Amino acid sequence: MMDWIQAFPKKHGPLQGFDNVWKGSPLYPGFLVPIKAYDDIAQWQGKEMRNLGCCIMGVLAVALRQPHSSQVIPCKHAIGCIRVLVDFTMMAQYRSHTSDTTAYMEHYLDQYHRLKGIFLEFRVTKRTLAKVDAQRREIRHCRTILSQPVAPSKRRRSPHNDREKEHEQRMDLIHRESHFHFIKIDLLTYFSDHIRQFGNVPMYITELGDLAQKQQIEDR
Repeated sequence: MMDWIQAFPKKHGPLQGFDNVWKGSPLYPGFLVPIKAYDDIAQWQGKEMRNLGCCIMGVLAVALRQPHSSQVIPCKHAIGCIRVLVDFTMMAQYRSHTSDTTAYMEHYLDQYHRLKGIFLEFRVTKRTLAKVDAQRREIRHCRTILSQPVAPSKRRRSPHNDREKEHEQRMDLIHRESHFHFIKIDLLTYFSDHIRQFGNVPMYITELGDLAQKQQIEDR
């Protein structure tokens, strides 16, 4: 999700605007105001991710508050997708659960699956990028072979049409090859069943063990 949040504003609006809102978050008890730009954070630890969950919806909504007419629907879907992921995460941290809370979690997950396609182009693998490069080279090679003298009016329109066609083919390949089947998302499907069988998720948090191990290393 952190990578999607960075990539989406970069495509649909100035990333600098997002960073300005990110670092301009007001003080609040228990909340650490970010001092680095979003993309300057090299490693997200548990503390940073909890801090992110406290403010990301407000930051994203403000950064995308004035989209162009062609970007209204993508921005709406992106904000909706991030919202249900944040809602799911916050509810998963409850110390106790009922049938209602687990039903809410499943509803949030269903909403995520309905909206996640807006981020599909940012799930591109290196293998897919290699295919995109190969496709681009093939298109341009064919264009060179088939090029013929044309009237000046058509010659002026041709580069624009070629760029549009190339972009459409690129996006079609990316959407065919990309997917959301990776472990951190697939595991969310099992959260509600885990809670029903074993109790709340925070009981199994590994952060205390990690802190104890870190302290032991520092004491040596």
